[in-house]
Amino acid sequence: MCVLRVSSRRKTLTDFLSGSQIPHYDAHDKNTPQKLGREKGKPFGYSGFKSSVSEKEWNDLPGQIADAIRFLQRYKSDLKQLRDKYKVRDLTLDFPYHLRIGTNNVVVQCDFLPPKLIGLAGELGIGIELSLYPHTLH
Repeated sequence: MCVLRVSSRRKTLTDFLSGSQIPHYDAHDKNTPQKLGREKGKPFGYSGFKSSVSEKEWNDLPGQIADAIRFLQRYKSDLKQLRDKYKVRDLTLDFPYHLRIGTNNVVVQCDFLPPKLIGLAGELGIGIELSLYPHTLH
């Protein structure tokens, strides 16, 4: 379920998205009114989009990571162009995953991010977010 979130100071990213191979959803322009949340109805103030990086389940962090590595390798040139030419303010890979502590006698939870993922993300200026959820929420 890993997602790439992109935000830019540009008014729109339509020109980038129309020429890019990066699959995306939920794209919006800077002046698009927000549909949800406490800022509902107010413009975003930035352009952006989201890309589905992995469809693996929240209990498969290693699978999400493997998919993210393939995604970064496949779209490396597009991501570099996005970062360098489109006034990007934030690029984030968000990995949702489950809390395992307290289930099946798990008392410590350690999750590993391999150097390959960290290196690719760092080279492309992409942050990594680990979103930990209680198992009952998914």
